[in-house]
Amino acid sequence: MMILRKNPRKLVAVLGVALGTALIAPVFAQDAAPAAPPAAQSQTFDDQKLEAFTVAFLAVSDVKEQYTQRFREAPSDGEKQKIQTEATQKMEQAVAQTNGISVDEYNQIIQSAQTDEALAQKLNGMIGQAAQPEN
Repeated sequence: MMILRKNPRKLVAVLGVALGTALIAPVFAQDAAPAAPPAAQSQTFDDQKLEAFTVAFLAVSDVKEQYTQRFREAPSDGEKQKIQTEATQKMEQAVAQTNGISVDEYNQIIQSAQTDEALAQKLNGMIGQAAQPEN
């Protein structure tokens, strides 16, 4: 099931990065080693890395979509935790299976997009374009 509709694709992509930034990074951060202190300088990523990020982001979004309803309907906190853990593992696998990007690099790009509006806009455009069905 695709969450994209004919007209609001761009809005979905914008929301996707915003939600991805808010939801995916903390999920991955739970299992990661303590994060390095936030970098004051903005990192630059080449187009190849951003294209790999786009592919990984769409794969992570699909996983998130698959697990969101299950999480909401879980009868207990214990079941919700189990679903969240499984979803986190699947999201990490989706990124790890994407050529050209690691989970750490994926998280670095998300973190950079939180403070770098130009990067966030570029990613929104790339995600919106990649999410369009090919005709």
